Amino acid sequence: MTLMNANDNLIRTLYTLVTEDRWEHFRADALQRVATYFGAAAAAWVTHSDAGAVGEFTALPEKLAMQPMSLIALPFKGSSELALNDMPMAGLKKGIALRYSHQSGNLVSVMAFWFGAGAKPVDSEQLRLIGAHLSEAGQLALAQYIQRDEWLFRLGRSNRGTAALVDEHGTVYAASRRFRGLLAELADGEDFSKLPFVLPEAAFEEQGQFSQGGLHFRAARVGRLQLLHARKPMPLDGLSPREQEIARALAAGRTFKTVARNFGIAISTVANHASRIYKKLSIYRREELVALLRKPGQNDPGGE
Repeated sequence: MTLMNANDNLIRTLYTLVTEDRWEHFRADALQRVATYFGAAAAAWVTHSDAGAVGEFTALPEKLAMQPMSLIALPFKGSSELALNDMPMAGLKKGIALRYSHQSGNLVSVMAFWFGAGAKPVDSEQLRLIGAHLSEAGQLALAQYIQRDEWLFRLGRSNRGTAALVDEHGTVYAASRRFRGLLAELADGEDFSKLPFVLPEAAFEEQGQFSQGGLHFRAARVGRLQLLHARKPMPLDGLSPREQEIARALAAGRTFKTVARNFGIAISTVANHASRIYKKLSIYRREELVALLRKPGQNDPGGE
């Protein structure tokens, strides 16, 4: 097999992994294949925003004593390639680092490979070529992960389809078409690489929820990134998470006694919750609550 054919086969494998691997495993699997192909004994890959925030980091072996900021701080000085002879790792003294600017957005990938004393000489030009494909395949893997939300929306999950992965500074790593459409007015168009607002503290809480620009957001930590779901406001957004659960149960026709048993609380507590729910929603009867939740898009205000 010629070198060109071998390179082509590896590149095809990287893009095949995008569809076959779960996003959580893609980077490690793909980086391992590239490292093995070039005979590297250790490798690391960090993807970060132009603000320097670490979005994704992968190291091989997993216990490699490497901090992502060490890669971000490498002095490339205008070059996309850097020898790592002065940066030994895991007992390996010879290495090479590569830097790539992604084709879309304000993202940068830095990859580093270290080789043993007996390793064959590395063709840096071929390594740069494969690394560029690895970098872009990583972005496709993120897009594939977000695309799952679009599929769920098309399958009838009206509360899905508006997802994005961002870092702590709001740099967008991947976003669905519907997410961009919802934020288009805030961002002055759908072609944005950074959120048009600063993420509030609530975005970093467990099961974080917040409102911004007339939209409601749910946030969850996924690795080093924040997974955001956006939607237009719903009446139940003004209720606490427990009140939302009880409101949905009452709207489903469950009695106070059944709700109390399901949630492990007293019947009087359910009655107090119901009173607060009706007051917050400016309604007076259960029939009004049922009608409210039957409106399109209101059936699952906080669920997945």
